[in-house]
Amino acid sequence: MKFLRVTILLFFSLPIFACDLCGSFMGITPYDNQSQLCILHRYRVFNGYRNYQQTSRFTEPGAYKTMHDPGMLNHDSSGITKNHSSKDYESYKIIELRGKCFFHPRWELNFILPFQQIKTKYDEEKNKVTGMADPSLFAGYHLIKRLNDYKIKQRLIIGAGIKLPLGVSDQQNDDGERMMLINQNGTGSIDHFYYLNYMLSQKRWGVNSNSIFKINGSNKYHERYACSYNQVFSLFSRFEIKALNVFPSIFANYEYCKGLFVNDKLMEGTNVNVLLLGPALDISYKSFVLNTSFQFNVYERVSSQNLSNAGRFVVGLTYNFKQEKYLIKNKN
Repeated sequence: MKFLRVTILLFFSLPIFACDLCGSFMGITPYDNQSQLCILHRYRVFNGYRNYQQTSRFTEPGAYKTMHDPGMLNHDSSGITKNHSSKDYESYKIIELRGKCFFHPRWELNFILPFQQIKTKYDEEKNKVTGMADPSLFAGYHLIKRLNDYKIKQRLIIGAGIKLPLGVSDQQNDDGERMMLINQNGTGSIDHFYYLNYMLSQKRWGVNSNSIFKINGSNKYHERYACSYNQVFSLFSRFEIKALNVFPSIFANYEYCKGLFVNDKLMEGTNVNVLLLGPALDISYKSFVLNTSFQFNVYERVSSQNLSNAGRFVVGLTYNFKQEKYLIKNKN
């Protein structure tokens, strides 16, 4: 069925994320048996200290555009901002190359290669770090696959993966001091994660639930992020405009991480406990898919040292390869 094929092809190419700040797994893109290549750009910004009655702004001046910052400065070595300026921010721009292939009708293999720029402003000090972030490799098994011959379509995918410590995690400032881990492109640790994805659809409507649990290791500086959890729930629909298939959807994304531990001591102001909500619009034409989404903060529990989540923006272009042969054939 054309609708089913396109629904799964497009909807499951929607980016599903865990927490950028705590270094959690950055995406799962399962869909029907089609291999793919994808270029994805993600932008996320934090600003405004809620305990100081400051308002977060998604379009913070200087947070997105590339500026010639005056040196690789860092705020107080303890990681605590002194003045809590309303102009402080943290922004994360990421370009990712993603790939997926099916080596069996029920088995998929995925990779993510991220390139990241982090920009921060604390008090009057600015910082910009650009480089490769930690790549991820993961595999999923389609445990339930009730699609073409069913009025109510269902899919359940279970999977696991690993994040490799290939990104730079020892970047220094102009004084030769190593910067905080939260401002590094890499974590220096080997992490592993587990995920569960369930899709249910009928005719032109569908829902999706995606859960990710990530266990983080320690790096050579005795730093580690606490285990993190991410839950995404989505409602989507479909309609056609000539040769285009248009998929509007709504995402609710909950993220939790207790924070960063250094020498087994929890660092103040590094926790994440936030619910994001926002629309997405995907457009499919032949083998190409354009992905766009916005998510904004609707709930957050922060400490006095936390900058608030202002939101996330995602845009991507995916090319899908029709796959008819597999390395391992289905015996059924």
